[in-house]
Amino acid sequence: MSADLTDLRLTALEGRVTALEAKFTVGAAPISPAARAKPESIREFLNKGSPKSAVDIALAVAVWMERNGNVGQITTDDLVEGFGQAKEPLPTNPADLLYQNGRRGYMATSKEKKAGSKAWYVTNTGEKFVDGGFKL
Repeated sequence: MSADLTDLRLTALEGRVTALEAKFTVGAAPISPAARAKPESIREFLNKGSPKSAVDIALAVAVWMERNGNVGQITTDDLVEGFGQAKEPLPTNPADLLYQNGRRGYMATSKEKKAGSKAWYVTNTGEKFVDGGFKL
């Protein structure tokens, strides 16, 4: 093999390696294995916070769904789905759990309906309450 051809192949390989390395780095630091780990499940999220009541569980489910479930607004159907994913006992009146969180100021009703149903969103205070271990 001639020296010119070897140089071309080496340059091409270096370019490919550089491109691959760029995919696995953020800024100048490589992505850690923890950053490439699987996303946190709803069950793990609930275990981490240890909500005490069904109202707190509903709030935590809503927070997780907004952050990880690509859900901007929560309906009673979304809440029931979240309880199922978390393997929590299904609430007898999920709409009341949303309403109670609304009364506490942790959730608010959305101006828009979602699939024809009343929709809710988690307020900043609600997020702080969940992130603070259900304490303000």
